[in-house]
Amino acid sequence: MNLTRLVYYSQRNPSESMDAQQLIETCQRNNQRMNLTGMLHYNGDHFLQVIEGGRVEVSALYHRIARDPRHNNIILLACTDVRERMFPAWSMGLHQGMDERAQKIYLRYFSTDEINPETVNVESLLDVLQDLSVELTPND
Repeated sequence: MNLTRLVYYSQRNPSESMDAQQLIETCQRNNQRMNLTGMLHYNGDHFLQVIEGGRVEVSALYHRIARDPRHNNIILLACTDVRERMFPAWSMGLHQGMDERAQKIYLRYFSTDEINPETVNVESLLDVLQDLSVELTPND
């Protein structure tokens, strides 16, 4: 199986209702069944997501997301074959909001906490998502 990583950015469609907790629970259930992993950052206005798994499964999920009315202006930032998963423990992790800690993480890599999907460096964006995922990991 080829392991693929896809990164996209989209705007939330404000005319569609959305329950982020319900969304992530559905993602986790479906992704686990399809052996997909990843991370979703949702700040209330924008989605930034990494999806990892088999090429066919990642592609199918991305096409389903592209048809989802909760998303507007979807931009595919990267889709590449990779050797290993960045988020192996997450069927789908969710980092929600843009609190002070999240802003500090963004500012480590970018000059602002606002993402311009047309100019963003995807590697730095992946670093941001990895750092945000650490906040979600329970401390032992």
